[in-house]
Amino acid sequence: MNSKLYDRKAKLPESLIDHLSKSFEMVEADSNVEGFNRNQDLRGSGIITYQQLKRVKNWFDGFDGNKEDAPFVLNGGDRMNKWCDHVLNHWRTVEKDGKGRKEAAGMENQFIDDHDKDGIVVNPHDRHEKGINKFNTSVSESVETFKRLIDYGNTER
Repeated sequence: MNSKLYDRKAKLPESLIDHLSKSFEMVEADSNVEGFNRNQDLRGSGIITYQQLKRVKNWFDGFDGNKEDAPFVLNGGDRMNKWCDHVLNHWRTVEKDGKGRKEAAGMENQFIDDHDKDGIVVNPHDRHEKGINKFNTSVSESVETFKRLIDYGNTER
């Protein structure tokens, strides 16, 4: 599901850009401090991609230091953390709800992705036949004919 979100972009709210600017000014740090370059990039572009959002969220989820530490402040602190969670949850919910609505409308297998299996494309909308309908009968008849010819050639007369 999340693969559908790749390359999606969000515009940072002006209030969040102002918050990042104030955070940047509050901390005396150089470009070697975690979050320094990210802060500058986000303020400069005003846009964040899905991939960046995931990285920021992952960084906050793994952070176990003090909230006054320079990296935490440069990354936007609690405000940026909550905004990232909100945007990611919103995008994921919209994607999931869209599939749920399609399935409720009668479109089958909306939660199963097309995939390859040993070079054969398997589509979720394809029906899986069972029993005798599983194989093409003309192919199986040809195989049986070849088997009889091989057996006939191998028997002594």
